[in-house]
Amino acid sequence: MTHSAFHEKRIWFLAHQDQPEPSVLEDLTAGGYQLNTVVIHKRAIIYPPKGIDLALMDLAAATQDAMTGIMRLREDYKGPLAVLDEHPNERRHILALEIGADDYLEKTVSSPVLTARIEALIRRHQQQDQAAGAVIDLGELVVDAARREVTQAGKSIPLTTVEFKLLWHLASHAGTVVSRNDIHQALYNRDYNGIDRSVDMYISRVRKKLGDDSANPRCLKTIRGDGYLLVSP
Repeated sequence: MTHSAFHEKRIWFLAHQDQPEPSVLEDLTAGGYQLNTVVIHKRAIIYPPKGIDLALMDLAAATQDAMTGIMRLREDYKGPLAVLDEHPNERRHILALEIGADDYLEKTVSSPVLTARIEALIRRHQQQDQAAGAVIDLGELVVDAARREVTQAGKSIPLTTVEFKLLWHLASHAGTVVSRNDIHQALYNRDYNGIDRSVDMYISRVRKKLGDDSANPRCLKTIRGDGYLLVSP
């Protein structure tokens, strides 16, 4: 199989087993990436090396250990994080995104798709860094990217990582209908498959936290057949 990379980047590969899957490492190396590989042990402190473009975690562990690994990593690492799951299911997928993963892929993902997702995630994170100092002020609702903070009428609104990403994307396009596919791209770095209803769940959670009436929302509206619309409170 022929591999290509846009230019050499450094990937921090974290494995939950003493012998990481060799095929994954070979694919990444053949794709032109420099690898810094470390095996995660329970209770060990995870220190991110300098100059890393992306962290890729191999979730070959039980759910609790796998999710604990993500949380421990996020204590000190703020860069882009993708996970490869050997035991994929919807619950692990949602949990991984909720506690800090930026992308979730099944271990069986093909090399070209893995490379494309890595490049897209790095690119998206670079764009976010450029906008890191941005604050979107919609009157009562203020979304601060640098502090990852949302306030409504001066009151702080606690949001999970995915909820913040969703609200930031909608606030960035306030007054414009945003399609479900656009939201999937922003949250998951992939197109909507016509089946996944996780966006509905996150929309519902954000509405509730904003105090919006789900039956007759005034702030975060559903435009049937088109997508979602955030309007100034």
